[in-house]
Amino acid sequence: MKIFRIKKQAFTLIELIVVIAIIAVLAAIIAPNAFKAIEKAKISTCISDIKAIKTAALAFYADTGTVPCTKAGGWGEDPGFTKEITPANCWASEGGCAAGCTNVLGWDGPYLEKWKRSPWGTGGGGKYDWERWANYSPRGMGITCALSGVVTLESYGAVPVASLQKIDSVLDEGNLSNGYVFVEGDVSNPSYMQLVVTCQ
Repeated sequence: MKIFRIKKQAFTLIELIVVIAIIAVLAAIIAPNAFKAIEKAKISTCISDIKAIKTAALAFYADTGTVPCTKAGGWGEDPGFTKEITPANCWASEGGCAAGCTNVLGWDGPYLEKWKRSPWGTGGGGKYDWERWANYSPRGMGITCALSGVVTLESYGAVPVASLQKIDSVLDEGNLSNGYVFVEGDVSNPSYMQLVVTCQ
């Protein structure tokens, strides 16, 4: 009876180098496209979030005749779209809310399912903040809003300027310096973007 032995073959060094080179070339081709797709998804998510906040602000205004207060609940927190703001849950760490900011008459929410963080994550660029301004004139628009609701998208280097430009192009006229959507700070490295979502 003959016993057959299977000879084990190993990869040669040249074969390994060729495989590694092929993987490196594929990674170099795929990686930039993957990063572009990820950034496009963040831009789309941000635009969708801003549109949802705008719809919520208009519904809030229709029910109450006003928009939520500045910093109600704290920076980056729900200003009153997902739950009614009361003296117990409003801006407690900073001395409570201004008059008229709690137990708003006509509140019939929730107007949003939840208050989200921006798609750029934590730290700089990690939050949407809400502000209420009276007698505000959007830059270069030639009008004054008796009451406006403004969403601030924190940037601080976390959100690429090209992404801010695309957001502005979809939601406004495409000029980062003025309009209903504009940036604060150096246009080439802005601190944040502000979006006027209601102008009453």
